[in-house]
Amino acid sequence: MLDSLTERPHPRHVSPPDTIDAAVTIDAENRIISFNAAAERLWGYSSSEVIGKNVHLLLPPDIRADHDNLIERHRKTGQDRIVGTSREVPIHRKDDTTGYARLALRVETQEDGAKHYIAFLTDVTEQHHRTLETLQVMRELLDQIDRLTTGINTIAQQTNLLSVNASIEAARAGDMGRGFGVVAMEIRALSNQAREITNEIETVVESGRQSVGNLARDSVPTGKAT
Repeated sequence: MLDSLTERPHPRHVSPPDTIDAAVTIDAENRIISFNAAAERLWGYSSSEVIGKNVHLLLPPDIRADHDNLIERHRKTGQDRIVGTSREVPIHRKDDTTGYARLALRVETQEDGAKHYIAFLTDVTEQHHRTLETLQVMRELLDQIDRLTTGINTIAQQTNLLSVNASIEAARAGDMGRGFGVVAMEIRALSNQAREITNEIETVVESGRQSVGNLARDSVPTGKAT
């Protein structure tokens, strides 16, 4: 499908077939002129409710003005950052709920030079929600790791303090405390190693948080061109 998402001459409008993808066609006035069965399932509107209406009806309110600007720019200049690409966009359903779909846009030029736009959309709402749920699980796991490393760090600090006190007592005991002093030094070394490891884990956790944050932002599409 994506191989054909380029502008091409088209002698007349042909309604897109009822495939597994939702397909919506708008004319030069941004009016909906075709709306297949998959689109009816995706938005919750019947074709009779939307045919002849402005495509704004199908868009989230916060991107309607931006959408008009994009379409008008393409009609005037032929330049667009969405045509020929595929991206995830929010879907504003009839019942005011929000879904998500993978959008691909094709342009067809009519005999009179008018440009019609056909939007092909694959419903990815379930995948979108699963992604958000997975990200939440990852956040919770990172929080658990963070709590564990904090606990280990606290124990390491306390152990290090005890080993210092033990070394002092061993020094006071002279030759009799020499062996105990060696053990105290080894405990201190292990404590320092534990602290270094927890510091490395904290660095990894912070990197993981940043990655999860980036994925979360990417998983909340605005529908606007970037």
